[in-house]
Amino acid sequence: MNPFQTTADEGVCTLAAKHFRRQAKRLAAQLDGIRTAEDIECVHRARVASRRLRAGLRMFQIHLEPEVYARWRKHVRRVTAGLGDARDKDVQIEFLCRALSRLDEASLVPGVARLLASLEKQRERLQPEVVKAVDRIERSGVLDEMRAALKEVRSRSDSAKAAPGGPAVYREAAEHIHAQLDELLSHESSLADPQAVPEHHAMRIAAKRLRYTLEIGQKPYGGALDGMIEMTRRAQTLLGDIHDCDVWAERLDAFAEKQRGRVVKRFGREGPYDRLAAGIEWLRDVRARDRQRLFGELVDFWEQRKRQGDWQQLRRLAAGPGEPPAASAPSEDGSAGVERPGDGAERGDGRCGEAPLAACVEDRES
Repeated sequence: MNPFQTTADEGVCTLAAKHFRRQAKRLAAQLDGIRTAEDIECVHRARVASRRLRAGLRMFQIHLEPEVYARWRKHVRRVTAGLGDARDKDVQIEFLCRALSRLDEASLVPGVARLLASLEKQRERLQPEVVKAVDRIERSGVLDEMRAALKEVRSRSDSAKAAPGGPAVYREAAEHIHAQLDELLSHESSLADPQAVPEHHAMRIAAKRLRYTLEIGQKPYGGALDGMIEMTRRAQTLLGDIHDCDVWAERLDAFAEKQRGRVVKRFGREGPYDRLAAGIEWLRDVRARDRQRLFGELVDFWEQRKRQGDWQQLRRLAAGPGEPPAASAPSEDGSAGVERPGDGAERGDGRCGEAPLAACVEDRES
């Protein structure tokens, strides 16, 4: 079965086939581990692979047969959604376990421990739904279908010595890169307001989508996009960590109210709630300070990118080798850009292990 339309460019099909097949294999490899729930990273890796599949479906939609696109999209979206709540709980539980291991003030332990126990029970209740999501995509046969069909496409491309490059690849990649970059930059003004939570959340998703788009086109560009991918990963990580802090603020408010209500119902007064309140308030303060620090890092990082003209440089690189540079607006400070991405100190590996009690999670998306 050829999932691509007959009019699709061979180079584009080769690039798409390699991307879809790789991510389908990665997703399938995690299914047994998700069922046993012995390693929380199985859910994480599966979510990442499913999101990358969705990024590829967005990018190559016009080249796929409509019924193939609809079928693949439906099942990939369902597994992403089916694993979402479980992954969120895994991250929160991991965060609280680290927090408890560092606590040296006994009065804080009851509130933190109560929240941890609550999250562990919620995660346990989610596991049957997680297994259903895994069983559903396996029964659909979509992952096997992807790998089999795309293996045939790759075999034909290898026989014809078709490389995942050429004018059509660069033209389409540039179109998608520009569109995702425009979406990211449309949220730039929200960095002037630390309280613009919905905009920061939207900016995080835009950064993630830009990164996935860049990664899909990484090989044809011969490494020219590598620095830009790391730069985008850094922006995504900072925005993701900020979003984690916002989620914690909401969760702690709801948890505190629920626990207070339970105490009043049982004892007829709020007094006993004080035993839990100290730990909950401590967590709220930690997450608020983390957010303030992370937001400052994000603003500094973003200003450096603007000063160096890195986003304009990305537009030029996206045009591909031998192609004329794409038009781009100058940055606010009038810089014309430089011939390199941000300096190595700013790029990092996309993780935040050095941050105190920061939830270090890669590849998050709603």
